[in-house]
Amino acid sequence: MKDIKEYLALGLTLFALLFGAGNLIFPAIMGQSAGINVWWAVTGFCVTGVGLPLLSVAALGYSGCFDLEQAASRVHPWYGVAFSVVSYFAIGPCFGAPRTGTVSFEIAVRPFIDAASVDWVMPLFLLVFFTEWARSLLRRCFW
Repeated sequence: MKDIKEYLALGLTLFALLFGAGNLIFPAIMGQSAGINVWWAVTGFCVTGVGLPLLSVAALGYSGCFDLEQAASRVHPWYGVAFSVVSYFAIGPCFGAPRTGTVSFEIAVRPFIDAASVDWVMPLFLLVFFTEWARSLLRRCFW
């Protein structure tokens, strides 16, 4: 029988993987906006925000695959590569990185500038932000 520490570690890992600030803030706002259709909204959120992520973790565990490419390669080897690339780009450079940059700007810079300056300050800030990010990433990886 597995040690309780292993189950606890696995449970906390899945919780940290799937539960973010959006899962704390979004349901309350969604419920408030839904009005009398709150139960339809709750059902939809439970299916898409809880059910599908858990189903994907269970499917990957059941398949015995070690990564997304290996699991998607069951369709076709090229599909495994293409699906993995699209998924990783969606998670990182297409959605995660822009959000990180804009949240940093909104918290660190926007309160200290006037509304008219946002149009030129934000692109400048993001240029410096991502240049520094890329420089530190390259330094960590190669030097």
